[in-house]
Amino acid sequence: MIMVVFLHSYNIDIKQSGKILHFEKNLNWIIQNFISNGLTRIAVPLFFIISGYLFVYKSDLTKTDFEKKIKKRIQTLLIPYLFWTLLGLLIYFVLQSFPQSQVFFTKELIKNYTFSKWINAIFYEPIPYQLWFLRDLIVMVFLSPMIFYLVKKLNWVYLFTIFIFWFLNFDSVILTSEALLFFSLGMYIGFKNPQLFEIKIKKGFLFVLLWTALLGLKTFAGFYDYKKIELYLLKTSILVGIVAFWKLYDYLSTNQSALNLLKKISWASFFIYVFHEPAMTIIKKGIFYSLPKTQISYFFVYLLAPLLIITLSILIAMVMKKNFNSVYQLITGARK
Repeated sequence: MIMVVFLHSYNIDIKQSGKILHFEKNLNWIIQNFISNGLTRIAVPLFFIISGYLFVYKSDLTKTDFEKKIKKRIQTLLIPYLFWTLLGLLIYFVLQSFPQSQVFFTKELIKNYTFSKWINAIFYEPIPYQLWFLRDLIVMVFLSPMIFYLVKKLNWVYLFTIFIFWFLNFDSVILTSEALLFFSLGMYIGFKNPQLFEIKIKKGFLFVLLWTALLGLKTFAGFYDYKKIELYLLKTSILVGIVAFWKLYDYLSTNQSALNLLKKISWASFFIYVFHEPAMTIIKKGIFYSLPKTQISYFFVYLLAPLLIITLSILIAMVMKKNFNSVYQLITGARK
């Protein structure tokens, strides 16, 4: 989840005061692209793999099982999705109602939305844009009986077909190939080889080194605008990075103090996910407003905004859980 926040902290070539600011490609560009357009891009595929794995883990996968799982995910996914989507619209509507803050908004005002734009803002392009993951996961859940049938009957033939769509960056209107591939892969592992996640990876640090090298090459390709090469290196780095990250976690699990710290704050990960946008965008706009538009200030905001929003998210989650636990449970899908 920390990776997701830093992914969204990227601020190269973004709009400020209605204008897209372009900076020359220097160290700031290299670092932000290496991290936000490279290192952190394994986060979402990992989430989909884990979601698919847990969906079939320790289940007989009967019709009744699927019905129970789908009903449960109405509470854990659909209700939080609708709440945070509507809250994002409300926050923007309120901010757009005041002349002092309206100047920060460059797109069409929410009060001028047509019915079709409201539907689009709720179900396709929510203001808290990170919710596309929940949207696609909800679609995966409702399609889960069909996906499981394909995984069970076609095995790697099905997975390889979806892999081609993902690698070439082909998506459909209702879902992304990324969601379909990695959710299906998680289902495959959970059904065919649930012990796979427990295997210690031998010479795993070779994957870490390869991952780092691929990210360096991808950043280099982007620096010189080799778009196709950059895309294929990114996709390859994601596959290698998933294995490398698993190895790094194996290493981390041997450090009990670090593991205990992660366990203490991991309960807030879903709240960080749903809360960090548009809150971080608002924080970034506020900081940018008071700083000169320089490379240094943009890099400063890139590092500072995620730390502020993660800290703020955990503090708000702690207060809500302590004083308004029933509300907190509702808007986070009853996660403990």
